[in-house]
Amino acid sequence: MDEQESKKDPTKIKESLDDIVHKLEQDSSSSTSWGDFITSNKEDWENIKKQIQERQRALKQLVTDKKAGLVGINEFETKYRKLQDELAELEIAVYNRRLGTNVK
Repeated sequence: MDEQESKKDPTKIKESLDDIVHKLEQDSSSSTSWGDFITSNKEDWENIKKQIQERQRALKQLVTDKKAGLVGINEFETKYRKLQDELAELEIAVYNRRLGTNVK
């Protein structure tokens, strides 16, 4: 079976979905561990929030600059992808902490 056929195989799809669901399942202590994380790592948590806010502001500014014609399409695409990737990594880290999971 080639890779395309494997992607369409219902058994493989189910296994893949089951794996993702398993990774997303919260353990019983996830709320407690989130509270503990916030309390014991206040500085780290504030730093993560600050980084997310900075990336969001940078994305907004980049879009504004593009609309104003200050940034070319190639520069916009490059910077946009980079900022989106950085933001996604930060948000995944927050989700994993919050849910008590380890999804990548």
